[in-house]
Amino acid sequence: MRVVILFSFLLIFSCAQPQTKLPEYSTVLTDKERDIQNQMFADSWLNTYIPFSVMGTDILFSAADLCEEDDRIYSLGVNLGNENSAYESIREEINQSLGLGPKLKVVSLGSLSPAGKAGILAGDEILEIDGEKIKQGKDAFPSYIEKIDRKYRKLYDLKILRNSEIIDFQVRSEQRCRFDFVIDLDNNTFNAFANGDIMVFSLRMAKWLLMNETGAAIVFAHELGHNANKHVADKIENAQAGALLGLLLGIYVGLPQDMMEVGQSIGASAYSIDYENEADYLSMYILQKAGYNLDDAVDFWRRFAVEVPNSIYSEGGTHPSTAERYVRMEATIQEIKNKIENNELLIPSYEKAN
Repeated sequence: MRVVILFSFLLIFSCAQPQTKLPEYSTVLTDKERDIQNQMFADSWLNTYIPFSVMGTDILFSAADLCEEDDRIYSLGVNLGNENSAYESIREEINQSLGLGPKLKVVSLGSLSPAGKAGILAGDEILEIDGEKIKQGKDAFPSYIEKIDRKYRKLYDLKILRNSEIIDFQVRSEQRCRFDFVIDLDNNTFNAFANGDIMVFSLRMAKWLLMNETGAAIVFAHELGHNANKHVADKIENAQAGALLGLLLGIYVGLPQDMMEVGQSIGASAYSIDYENEADYLSMYILQKAGYNLDDAVDFWRRFAVEVPNSIYSEGGTHPSTAERYVRMEATIQEIKNKIENNELLIPSYEKAN
């Protein structure tokens, strides 16, 4: 240990050193600047989350009949928060920007959601539901959730605080797909995924998508398509089947653990491109139901290819190439237009019943 310390000491003093005389440095000013930059980052996340959540909430309601019955819930369509809600690393900054305290406040809501249509606004604080007070602090959100019946449509009496005025609203819940969504704090990775319960979008991805609202809606609908068609559950099942076959083969050749892991990996990636194509296909039906102009959607994969040029080919990967996705999107849009022209139901065409 002494040898290492002595070596480090000698190394430092034998190295070349900067020669300029730098201006006086203030750690106090650095701390203040750090606070400014963290507030800027928090506001960047917030300015991405709010429009993204408005769009996403409306899509979840519009697509309700494309999700299976057990994947639908009744909801008012409000995204709520209080002083305990934000990511811990930016919580103080978000609370300051939104004026969040112990009460539940409407952070965003869909314009087509029941609450939006009833006249509730972002910034409203929810005080009571059906005459029962909403708890404050850490118990606020659970207190709200337990008062909303997810299984049945119901008319609710809400007492809202708007600025200094208390307003009464009546809001009738409606069905939406049950899946929630989050925008994480990752501003480096261009990524989005579904895990069977939620859809996760990196901050960088969400920012880029919001440069074009239709593009944002396409990716949101695509991840919703994964969850609606239970692709995650299918992949888990395929991975388990692959692991079992790998284990049996591994026992035979004397490498049970290694072959089980290989089998699991192969099983998990089985039909991966087909699942992606199916999610793309369903996303166009979701967008049509949500009122988007599908003709505005067709150039999305070209724009994505410019941003991620490796996706133009994607041979041997887990996703189809952007070229293939563009052509398939055109075909799906034409299929939807034909169904509209022929007065057919706007439901995806499956080879087998789900």
